[in-house]
Amino acid sequence: MPFEYIWTVSANGVACRIPSPSDPRCISEIEWKEIPCSDGSAICTIVASPTSAFAIDRSGRVLILVLPTHLAIRERAEIYNNQRWIGIWRGTFFIDRPRFSDESGRVSIDPSANEIDPGWSWEDNWHPHLDPRKYDKEGWQYSLSFLAPKWDKQCRMYHLVRRRVLKRNVRYTSHDQWIEMSNEETRMFTELAIGGMDVMGEGGMILFALGSDGNIYRRDGIHPSCPSGRSWQLISKVTFKDCESDDVTLISASPSLATLMAITWDGKMFHRVGITRQNQNGFSWKSIPTPKNKAVISASIGTRTMWCITADGCVWFVRLDIDEKLKEHKMENITSESYQMTTQGGISKISVTRNDQVFCVSTREKIEVRTGIEPREPSGKRFERIVDRGEPNDQKWISIHTGSVLFDKIPDYFMSSSSLKSKMEVLQFKKADWRLQILERLQETSDRSWSLMNSVNGVGIDSPEELEGPNTPRQIRCQLMQGELFRSVNITILNNNLQIYGDNSLSKSIDTSSIKSVLPCFQRLPQKYLLYVFIGANSDSECFAFTDEKSRTTFQSILETIIRDYICSSTRNSFGDCMWSISSEGVVRWHCLAEMSKESKFEKRVNPGESRGLVVDGLFESVDCGVKGSVWAINQSGNLYSLSSNYNPLSSHSTTHDYKMTDQITLKMFEYQKHAVFRGFISFQGSQKGISAWMCDNKPCPPSPSSLPSTNWSWIDSAWQLEEDTWKYSNNIDGVYSYNEKAQGKARRRVWRRQAKFELNKSPWCHVESPPIQCVRVSKIESCEGTIVVVVLTKDGHILIRNGVDREHFTGTNWTEILTDSPISSMHLQWEGMKLWCATYDGTILSRSLTNSKSSSFLSSSDWRHLDLDTSVITDNISPKAVNDIELTGYSDILYVRIKFILFRIDTKNETISDAYPMDNLQQAVVSARGSICLRGTNITVVRDWRVVPYTDRKATIIAMRDVERATNMGCRVESIAFY
Repeated sequence: MPFEYIWTVSANGVACRIPSPSDPRCISEIEWKEIPCSDGSAICTIVASPTSAFAIDRSGRVLILVLPTHLAIRERAEIYNNQRWIGIWRGTFFIDRPRFSDESGRVSIDPSANEIDPGWSWEDNWHPHLDPRKYDKEGWQYSLSFLAPKWDKQCRMYHLVRRRVLKRNVRYTSHDQWIEMSNEETRMFTELAIGGMDVMGEGGMILFALGSDGNIYRRDGIHPSCPSGRSWQLISKVTFKDCESDDVTLISASPSLATLMAITWDGKMFHRVGITRQNQNGFSWKSIPTPKNKAVISASIGTRTMWCITADGCVWFVRLDIDEKLKEHKMENITSESYQMTTQGGISKISVTRNDQVFCVSTREKIEVRTGIEPREPSGKRFERIVDRGEPNDQKWISIHTGSVLFDKIPDYFMSSSSLKSKMEVLQFKKADWRLQILERLQETSDRSWSLMNSVNGVGIDSPEELEGPNTPRQIRCQLMQGELFRSVNITILNNNLQIYGDNSLSKSIDTSSIKSVLPCFQRLPQKYLLYVFIGANSDSECFAFTDEKSRTTFQSILETIIRDYICSSTRNSFGDCMWSISSEGVVRWHCLAEMSKESKFEKRVNPGESRGLVVDGLFESVDCGVKGSVWAINQSGNLYSLSSNYNPLSSHSTTHDYKMTDQITLKMFEYQKHAVFRGFISFQGSQKGISAWMCDNKPCPPSPSSLPSTNWSWIDSAWQLEEDTWKYSNNIDGVYSYNEKAQGKARRRVWRRQAKFELNKSPWCHVESPPIQCVRVSKIESCEGTIVVVVLTKDGHILIRNGVDREHFTGTNWTEILTDSPISSMHLQWEGMKLWCATYDGTILSRSLTNSKSSSFLSSSDWRHLDLDTSVITDNISPKAVNDIELTGYSDILYVRIKFILFRIDTKNETISDAYPMDNLQQAVVSARGSICLRGTNITVVRDWRVVPYTDRKATIIAMRDVERATNMGCRVESIAFY
């Protein structure tokens, strides 16, 4: 996500942005920065979104400033080059389409025309679009006539016309500087308002402007690839008692919802009704009562509160109700008596954030903040002046906008200069070279000690007793799952085993040396905190249940101490051969795949199903690991994290890390009803085909559950809300549900949703600023420069490479975008020779060499090369529903393509593609540093070698597994894996 800024305008007409992170240690930019206009124009007012700012100067022009981003803002222009065969290929007849035209052939286009909007620059010259599946080597398609429905990539005797697509990219290059927005009719404007960021979706917003003619306009065409929009659209005038009014003097909009307010010269307030994502102009105006019927001179609206200033200088606020279905405010609930006065005088302009925090410009022209605002106390306590970190100090301010700020609570460094200083001093102390050198030397000493004890000639550690000495037996009271029921038991933890007692008799004993790993889970119905203990091979496990999280955490800590001691006594290098896994509930585990052989006294590789593992604090959706212990992970929101290089799974349980991890998810709950004769649709008891009346995360749950998996979780929404107030019907309770106007079906369901928040303050994972990410790949070997190559794929199909990643700088320094002509659906990093493979949504496979570029913000798209093979056997298996389920991986010259449950093997050197290799429940395919392909399904299968039999044409092959290692049932509770 982009940085969050508060935007202000000084009395001199210079815009200033104020970084406002919830934790200033997360970013390097903490000082205020002035951004004057290049032509010296003075700015009067300003509004902003997370990606750009808009301002009006004293001449009435609307200016835009686009913030620097990790992704290039670019668009592709296309023209069609048409030719006819007249003895030779040359221009067209006068009755044909023009030589250069659009796709329809009706509009003639001059390729020499280079006019573009301000702020944009041409990235390259016109060049043909090359796709070996559709065009020849020069990009031509051939046909009998220009109106023919079918075109051929090979020229034949009967072809009379040909065409090719010429493409050219235009890129926005005027970042961090003010550019005048295009204005065909040279209108002048006096006020701006911006809103609808939650309604319009990722990167969207609605920009309104008040013209000098008294009309309100909306900027049309604003989206991430066109931040300045296309044109101004007129909104109908405010009407009062069936009469038009042209005396609007001020406008304001909710940053989160699409609520537009207008204030007239006599202090009346109106709001625009019906503004949605589809109808951004709305359809009518309605009046809003003012505080005590007084005249309003300024107002600002957040998500659940509205603040305004009346002509007598009093500041008022009122709570707002939200129509969750329509995503708009219910202004009809406001009365003139529902306002609450917070202060008298001293405030001239006010701005409310998306989370209802309040900033203002005082009558002394200073920036102040309302402290103490919480959900249960939305009015706050008092206005306090914030610390001025601009230059020169003690400036005067005339305008402020905070609509792009998201924090729920005002950070203390806003009001205290010493708070920020102390936090930054602590951060500098932790990153001091002398401190890091001491810690490194201590770690080296510790490693040498362990190496000596574990060497073949040294004294081995045979059991945890030698580490801990005699232990007093510990007692744990919990429940043990037996079948589908839970039975109360007492567990006695001894040096060599766990003794489980039920009904005062010993029912089971577990040898501590057989405990491989643990996995915490949460069950909503009945509510229990579960801990799966994996014992022996084949992922055999015992499930223990606790009534509270604290008891489970205590038992988990005891078991992981036992596991950790066994790993320390049986391996030398914890980051040698390892596997990282993420459970279906987001729990991260590290698995050690190396173990000392009792026979040879050397390390050997163990089956993943028999490996010992430890839980690593965090909540993620996917993970990848690479050389030098580099581990990167992605959470459900698409935020990217890097594991601290100081983290060691065998020692970090006693080390405190100081990184903060957050995530927001939307929980969905399905309500099912069955049809009963004479009674209609009713709720039901029990379950049918694994489905209960209420389901959440594919598990039974009580109606409107309020419990969360751990204390790190908290609710954002106060209650469950219907996603859509309609039912969907099906003839089978586990079938496909769809809308049915006649309400016909044997079962029906509807969806409830509720947002929750995960926060982990002492985390070993450091957040890396980036756009929302769907995939990360980490190199298994170092690059020529000694760095670790990390490549990510964003959710909208862009590729970024992280520069400067090494053991010391485990988060890297900056991003470089690798430009592509089409959105990418999957990628694979070939670390031998540093090559990148990608697949587009239509199945095209591309490759290019990979180089870091610290001096450039992007790498050209012209370096991509198509895979020169007939990949129709792969693309034939791509359906619209499976377009997001394409996965690439590989080793050396071998490339593997997974499409749902089917695997293909491509030999890029010998130019062969295998037949489809289907596998039951295949969910993921990755490659280890040794070149083995690891397949995740119900089992985790490591394929070290394939048997490849070519067809007689040498273009296709048949594959079968030869050297295989399976971890039976290990993939059942796993969502993502990564091997090194």
